[in-house]
Amino acid sequence: MENNPFAPPKARVADVEPDTHGLKRRSLLMMIVFTIITLGVYYPIWWFRRRPGLNRLHSPSKLALWPLVLFAGLFAVQLVHGFLQGITGDDQVLGLAAAGFLSLFQVVIGIVMIIQSFKVKSMIEDHATPESDSGPVFAGQGVKLSGIMTFFFSIFYLQWAINRHVIGT
Repeated sequence: MENNPFAPPKARVADVEPDTHGLKRRSLLMMIVFTIITLGVYYPIWWFRRRPGLNRLHSPSKLALWPLVLFAGLFAVQLVHGFLQGITGDDQVLGLAAAGFLSLFQVVIGIVMIIQSFKVKSMIEDHATPESDSGPVFAGQGVKLSGIMTFFFSIFYLQWAINRHVIGT
């Protein structure tokens, strides 16, 4: 029964290879609208939704979960703090020491998220740089993303880079 006409083909067919990373093209304009409509909640959502796909890129660097969990925790604490301030009408709901600690924690998490943005920048550059069998990559062949744009526009620039260099046109 080797010549079964209903058996699947044994040879590889010329189907388009599906992407293995799972990242999709997103409109930057819609990202800005979602960020405004959700009052900033879209920012951590972007990080949590993209992390698995970014970790599947061809790069030795991977994104850890702990910075995103700390960021989400800070976001929740700030939300509760804002509600408490609104309900009580008191600007010093937490007290001076706790407010100072919250501000310091906010700065630390901000720095950690900037580091995460630059890590994703590096991951996209690694993924988009062609591999060469004949040795090192020659100058001009690799993708170089802007550090200034990464710093100032963070997820919006990174999504643009994903759209252009990972997913392609």
